[in-house]
Amino acid sequence: MKRTLLIIAAVVLGALAFSACSNKNNPENNSDPVDLNELMNPNGREIHNLEIVSAAMKQTMKYNIWLPPKFDKEKAYPILYLLHGAGDDQEAWLANTTQYGMTHGGNAAEIAARYVKNGGTPMIIVMPDAQMTFYMGDYETYFHDELMPAVESAYKFSGKRAVAGLSMGGFGTLYHALKYPSKFTYAYSMSPASSYDMFKWLVDSQTDKSVFPPFTFEVGNQDATVNNQDSKTCADYMSGQGIQVEWIARDGGHTWDFWRECLPKALKKAGESF
Repeated sequence: MKRTLLIIAAVVLGALAFSACSNKNNPENNSDPVDLNELMNPNGREIHNLEIVSAAMKQTMKYNIWLPPKFDKEKAYPILYLLHGAGDDQEAWLANTTQYGMTHGGNAAEIAARYVKNGGTPMIIVMPDAQMTFYMGDYETYFHDELMPAVESAYKFSGKRAVAGLSMGGFGTLYHALKYPSKFTYAYSMSPASSYDMFKWLVDSQTDKSVFPPFTFEVGNQDATVNNQDSKTCADYMSGQGIQVEWIARDGGHTWDFWRECLPKALKKAGESF
């Protein structure tokens, strides 16, 4: 193992030395020097299983973080809170596997890295474990009073945050962005488990509709797990109340293949809102 690490280190240092020599001897070469962190983490840095001993949840809660390529700890970044669905946890969005012949996991690191490298807004992505809370109750207190302050004090935070999620996380996205609208610059809800009565009440509870961020609903036409018509009713009501709402219905089911195609659009919307 030690020998393998030494070989890897030698290769990396050799690449750095070659790049430095190349740039020195070719002053017209405007390419960036080789970045060691970029070589070791081309899809950004994944930090797994960070923990908070939560007073609200009365247990230790886990969350994952993704840092963009060329992350600079001295720079302030916006944050996207990316929420998982029922039965999953903080690992789901970063996973990239196949189970029983089906795609599993959001492959978020690769998708987000591609977005940033193509000129998108660098951001920190936080993926919390919510268990089966639907992001409400004690979890709501944890999310706002413990998780957000912990993350946003650990990194230089620009003050701008967005929220996105799928299924149960799509519900959580709508719930938190409607109940705490001034906290978020965008909300992207994928295949949400909807509750028209609750979301109508959350909209009506805000007298100033200008405080709401823009929303996107994205649903699959072949999704038999959630009620797309209920989501459409929610979206139409919100739009009628003066909230900026985008409705996307396209072919697809309640699957990771569908949500992986949603994520680049969610990143783009969030990045533009920052």
